[in-house]
Amino acid sequence: MASPSPRTRMTIDVRRDQLLDAGVELFARRRWEEVSIDEIATACGVSRGLLYHYFKGKREFYVASVERAVARLREEADPEPTLPPTEQLRTGLERFFASIDEQADAHAVVRGAAAADEDVMAIVERDREAFAERVLAGMPGAGGGSPLALATARAWIGAVETAALDWLRRREVPREQLVAVLADALLAAMLAAARLDPSIDVPEAVTAVFDGPLFDAVRAAGEAEPGGSASPPPRR
Repeated sequence: MASPSPRTRMTIDVRRDQLLDAGVELFARRRWEEVSIDEIATACGVSRGLLYHYFKGKREFYVASVERAVARLREEADPEPTLPPTEQLRTGLERFFASIDEQADAHAVVRGAAAADEDVMAIVERDREAFAERVLAGMPGAGGGSPLALATARAWIGAVETAALDWLRRREVPREQLVAVLADALLAAMLAAARLDPSIDVPEAVTAVFDGPLFDAVRAAGEAEPGGSASPPPRR
């Protein structure tokens, strides 16, 4: 049997993406357990039979919709590799916060992903890991295969997600200010990690900005605390 032509293949993929986009919109407002397969078909504007042509059932459609939501957010927030590392970071954050408005349904689906569903959480966690790797890739030499660098990136991603949710609810500060704070927070956190793990090579431009009075003050405060280190790590 002849394989489908590229045109046919593309048509199938486009149709599937259209169904999943409708699923993202639906699951942004309702829990997937509460929605019947007939309601999903209606929301997608197709027959129940056509929906089953693409997906085995409701849960498979839901899992694929979460994956579609994650992919849409990733497309919005991917950094621009031609920019300098620190600009890549800020640009990526700006795109991420812009996507909160532009891809509100996708954010809602990912935020509402069922924590007890291993397949769904695997998709979300896989994306976080990829995000952490992209963060380190944007800081030449910063990762160096260091578990501490990766853990630092993961912790920062958690802070970004929390800040995004808070901003979405309150919108009390301009998102540009939040982007600036979060970008500086990652650079400072990576420099702090580099003090403990010499394999983490932080760019000189970052070191020049952050390796100064701020860290001297933090180190001095630590020494003043009971049980503080008598011999602080040397400055890099």
